[in-house]
Amino acid sequence: MAVIERRKTKDGQVHYRVKVRLKGQPIQHATFTSITKAKHWASQIETAIREGRYFKNQNSKKINMGDVIDKYIIEILPRKPKSLKKQKSQLFWWKDQIGSFLLSDISTAIIAEKRNKLLEGMTYRKSKRSTATGVLGAVFDLIKMELLIFQNYLL
Repeated sequence: MAVIERRKTKDGQVHYRVKVRLKGQPIQHATFTSITKAKHWASQIETAIREGRYFKNQNSKKINMGDVIDKYIIEILPRKPKSLKKQKSQLFWWKDQIGSFLLSDISTAIIAEKRNKLLEGMTYRKSKRSTATGVLGAVFDLIKMELLIFQNYLL
């Protein structure tokens, strides 16, 4: 939810401070000279956070997707023995496709493009591939948790 505060400076100028708060996410804030720009920014940020594509964290500009996928394979997959083999192969496919991207560069458009490429292919048994995006969602949950923990640690 976004909150917009009207603020007046000592010299009489009006500024609008926007705070976007969503449960489980760090508070995002910015200041604008126009109420229209403030509302537009708030709307964009809320949508991006809900869709899981907003990482306003400097670490997201340093970490690539391949490193996160590796971390997931090492730390999380061993706890899932029933799905380990299938998810591991899916994660290797995703790592090959988007592993070189920085977290800050990942977007829904990139994921959709790669998902469509995946659906065009066939398995070794000559059947259509599944989307395999569920396991990728779990990786993004790990990313959100790790970045939130790191950000709270710095505060």
